[in-house]
Amino acid sequence: MEAILLLMVSLVPLIISVTIIFYSQSQLTKALSLFLCMLAFWQMDIAVLYAVDFLKQETIELLFKIFRLGTICIMPVMYYFSYYLVSENKEFKRFRFVFNKPFLYVIIIYSLFAYIINFTSLGIKDFVVMEGNWLSSEYVLPIYGEWNILFIINIVLLYLNTIILLIISFKIRDPIYKSFYIKFVIAVLIIYINGVFSGFIFIPLFFSSFNSLIAAVILFLSFFQMQSTHMNIMNMELSRQSELLEAIMDINPNYLLVKNGKDQIVKMNPSFLHLISLENKVWLGQPFSYITDRINMETEKPYRFVDSRGKNYFLIWGKKELIHSTGEEYHIYFGNDITDQKHNEQLMISSEKLKVVGEMAASVAHEIRNPLTTIRGFIQLLKEKNDASGYETILIEEIDRINEVLKELLILSKPEAKENENNILPLTKVFMELKNIKVLFQALANEQNKEIIVETRKDQELIASIDNSQFKQVMLNILKNSMEAISPQTGKVKVILDQKKDDCRIRIIDNGDGISKERLARIGEPYYTSKEKGTGIGLTICLKLLKQNNGDMVVKSKEGWGTVVTIMLPCHH
Repeated sequence: MEAILLLMVSLVPLIISVTIIFYSQSQLTKALSLFLCMLAFWQMDIAVLYAVDFLKQETIELLFKIFRLGTICIMPVMYYFSYYLVSENKEFKRFRFVFNKPFLYVIIIYSLFAYIINFTSLGIKDFVVMEGNWLSSEYVLPIYGEWNILFIINIVLLYLNTIILLIISFKIRDPIYKSFYIKFVIAVLIIYINGVFSGFIFIPLFFSSFNSLIAAVILFLSFFQMQSTHMNIMNMELSRQSELLEAIMDINPNYLLVKNGKDQIVKMNPSFLHLISLENKVWLGQPFSYITDRINMETEKPYRFVDSRGKNYFLIWGKKELIHSTGEEYHIYFGNDITDQKHNEQLMISSEKLKVVGEMAASVAHEIRNPLTTIRGFIQLLKEKNDASGYETILIEEIDRINEVLKELLILSKPEAKENENNILPLTKVFMELKNIKVLFQALANEQNKEIIVETRKDQELIASIDNSQFKQVMLNILKNSMEAISPQTGKVKVILDQKKDDCRIRIIDNGDGISKERLARIGEPYYTSKEKGTGIGLTICLKLLKQNNGDMVVKSKEGWGTVVTIMLPCHH
């Protein structure tokens, strides 16, 4: 009965050995599995000695010699633990003269030689049956031969190796491995000490089997604690890497979308969500068509997209296929924003056009001014001879007005802020000029039953740092557009002047039809116009003049409601 019980106990380390080798295939795991296997053979070696009730003595003797493989060969397995630890850690380099591969082979050969001697009378001379007592039942006891000294040396080497391994274990830097090795060595020492006591002192042989069971369980728990800690660290590292990749994807300025093999959306980065004005995660798991209904991503050519805010984008889309290690198929779509590149290309083309138009304007203005100078001169002579009619004065004033128009036309060729010869900063009394400009439009407004209102919300006169003629050109362009946008009878244009911080703010508000988001996004773009006879350069010049005077212009509009143009110019104090 004791033999069966001890045999069942010895199977526990064997089962643990098989379990951990399936769990992991690392060198350390293989060594631990082999150690537990040797420990199981060692306990089976003891178990068969108690099988006198149902096994013949010859069978017991043979099985004892076979299973003694565990008792003898556990020493090279322990040496391998020391060798592995020293070879894998540079800080234990000084121990490599003791724990190295040649010594490992020598110890393996020595243990195998001792194991072979075990089958001869030099190793085990005979077996005797020991009578049972109150501590133990009847069992067979081996009588060792003359060369049993090999086994004793084997045990001494085993103890020395284990003690050195314990010393090294305390110097391991990795706290996880350090904890495991210390627990491992202490468990092994308990097994050895118990084995020596039960083999050579009064303690029964089977007593070591139960302690070995406890030690095996401790080793098993220590191993899985080490593995689970490593797994937790790896999972944390993977989590950090995943968070890092997520962060990289999130800050990527390109537009990224990932879909799975079922055409379901699994990821979009914030840049893409902002582009198509999506929030939260309502898109997660949605079909790919949920996005393609909003934006075309299947084209490889530059694609123009207008977002919900009316902003224009020029995009180039690409696609890559990803195969996960699990075999799952994913597709990643990436959009590159080439809006700036497109704008630069258009500006280059536009600047060439503007240059040509400017040169033509300068040429035409020059050709007109030459005969006008002659005509003015003759009219001046007529006026000096006969000033009674007064028509000459009117003609001269009109010719001067034509000259002023020609000067403004020359701005097309060189529209830049004028520099005063005396370096005097050009200034404009804003409200006064707005009232003058209103006078120019009042006749047209009356004729078309349209209303134009100019008002100021500041008591003192606001003076802007801009040349008078340039300010007039900007306002004439904008007011002309507003007047054309409103309808007769109900049409109204309101010009409001006030101050915002250090800037003069002029708002031109009309109740016209408004501007679509697509057209609004292209306001100020050279040669872009929605008018049948428009040139598309009026607002371009206005923007250029305002920028050169440290000003700015913002256009806001809503279809069916009207448009607000806000002009900001630095105030002169």
